[in-house]
Amino acid sequence: MAIQIGIVDDKQINRTTVKEKLIAYKEVELVLEAKNGKEFLESLRQLPPEKHPQVVLMDLEMPVMDGIQAISLATAAWPDIKFIVLTIFEDNEKIFEAIKAGAGGYLLKEDSAVNIIDAITNVVEYNGIPMSPAIARKAMELLKSSRPDTQPITVEELALSERELEILKEIVTGKNYKAIGEKLFISPLTVRKHVAHIYEKLHVNSRSQVINLAYKNKWI
Repeated sequence: MAIQIGIVDDKQINRTTVKEKLIAYKEVELVLEAKNGKEFLESLRQLPPEKHPQVVLMDLEMPVMDGIQAISLATAAWPDIKFIVLTIFEDNEKIFEAIKAGAGGYLLKEDSAVNIIDAITNVVEYNGIPMSPAIARKAMELLKSSRPDTQPITVEELALSERELEILKEIVTGKNYKAIGEKLFISPLTVRKHVAHIYEKLHVNSRSQVINLAYKNKWI
């Protein structure tokens, strides 16, 4: 069954570009489109719950109501909806503002259709926080600079298999499942299963938490 998605962006050309990227993928179905946060919230109120998007691709800089405010309000009212920020900005403050507001991912508009589809699937199936490699690098830099001076957990204590350790290192670099699979000569589905095991063993549920632990404990 296709994942129901929404697109919120103040520029028609941006919404059209995203739709054209995703139209060939049967994994998703567009059920909502809005030009700002206010219009998005009004649309949600008018739609029956079964017609709500499961994942919303949200721009940040919009008139009337920006993406961060829209995510915050929508998350409080409809906690089952997942949000992926889709923006041209790599601003450090915006990254964490969006995540704190309830965003389930942070991608750049230049990202490929494959990356966007992978991110949508990730937040629905694994409750993860997918990030573009450029965004992941910025997040890692911030986490590294604010890393507390605590006793690190060694890699040996993780009880991860050799394959899981390989995948862990690739997760931290920001690669998506397809790219990891190609590098390690395994299928994206196999990568997903390993990631689920990694999350379970590390007691986390998102890429950002994995990145945080990796730098905090100097695994990379």
